[in-house]
Amino acid sequence: METYTCEECGLEFTEDELDRDSFNSADYYCKRCADFLMDSGWDAVDPNHEFDSFSDWDERGH
Repeated sequence: METYTCEECGLEFTEDELDRDSFNSADYYCKRCADFLMDSGWDAVDPNHEFDSFSDWDERGH
């Protein structure tokens, strides 16, 4: 079985253990690290979590 190295944590994972979005870009991230990075990005642009989504953030002119 082929394994892939997560760019964030450096551990080996099978294809079904990877985040699907990152798998398509050839930069592999495990699901746990992908969730962590997404949450970190959201915290950076919306630290108080006032918006429901990135589209909500865009619609309010920020």
